[in-house]
Amino acid sequence: MMRHDAIFWSTLNTDTNNLHTRKLICLHGWLDNAASFNRLAPALIDSLSSYENSEQTTTEHIKPTEIIALDFPGHGLSGHKSPDGPPQLLAEYVYYVAECVEALKWGSGGSSAASGEGDQQSDKITVIGHSMGAGVSVVFAAAFPELCSSLILLEGGGPLARNAKDCARHVRAACQRRLKSNKLLFSKDSSDGKNSGVRVYPNLGAAVEARLATVKRMPGEQYMSEEAAEDLVSRALVPASSGSTESTAVIFRHDPRLQWPSLQYFTREQVEACYHDLHEANVPVCVLIAEDGYPVDSLSEKAMAEILKPGFVKKLSGSHHFHADPDSVGPVVDEIVKFVKENNL
Repeated sequence: MMRHDAIFWSTLNTDTNNLHTRKLICLHGWLDNAASFNRLAPALIDSLSSYENSEQTTTEHIKPTEIIALDFPGHGLSGHKSPDGPPQLLAEYVYYVAECVEALKWGSGGSSAASGEGDQQSDKITVIGHSMGAGVSVVFAAAFPELCSSLILLEGGGPLARNAKDCARHVRAACQRRLKSNKLLFSKDSSDGKNSGVRVYPNLGAAVEARLATVKRMPGEQYMSEEAAEDLVSRALVPASSGSTESTAVIFRHDPRLQWPSLQYFTREQVEACYHDLHEANVPVCVLIAEDGYPVDSLSEKAMAEILKPGFVKKLSGSHHFHADPDSVGPVVDEIVKFVKENNL
């Protein structure tokens, strides 16, 4: 069975068994991992605690906060999908979110995510998604609105839409890449990411520099702090050689198939249908975007504004990883707390 990993933060006193907790699940972007939220989550817990303390006169009425950030399959410390399965289908990532919610007994009064039952507002979940994770968040909340108290989208407004007429071309490209690469990739056991052809970095610093260089090749004027890059990279590396404890050489352990073309993409009509279902379900939506973030096409912006109709939209200083950079995470946290206050979450 594939290994799943995550990072957990909480103010819940385990001795009190308080069921009325504020529950948040954080979903990272493509080729990132749960450490993307290493700064946001603790700062958000502190700010929410300060807000609770200022609003309540007795500790009995303070709502504890629990936050979990997942590593999607092939990312961070989670396992890789099997050789016979597509490594990256955005809709399937929704399953892993639902599986996590089910395992934690979160949402709708602790009822099963599979059952679709329950209506206890106090136990619903706030879903925070960044970039690709924002796309997964939109589809999850549209599929399971009864589990969600709100949706917070960071530098992302939903799945990246593709033209329906290009469906066959996308399937062809995915199949050709898989046929070409599988023989090399699975020539020996690569479950730990140690397969032939993987680039070796002499140390952590070199891997961090490589991650920073990747950001500069992204669309727009994106940048990332060294601190954020080190957070992400540190959770994404394994030693290059298991036989030596002295070597500092490392390799990235993420599934290389994540860089292949996807077998299937959402069409614009499907994305808009998810927006429509979310709006009809009255799930409060917060959208935070960065001034120097990932460029968004005008059609996607228009669909989000006119169909999803988020009630809370702010543009903040920073770049695509503004929630992970120490210089820009503060305002992101502040706006999320404002959204929580406005919606009494």
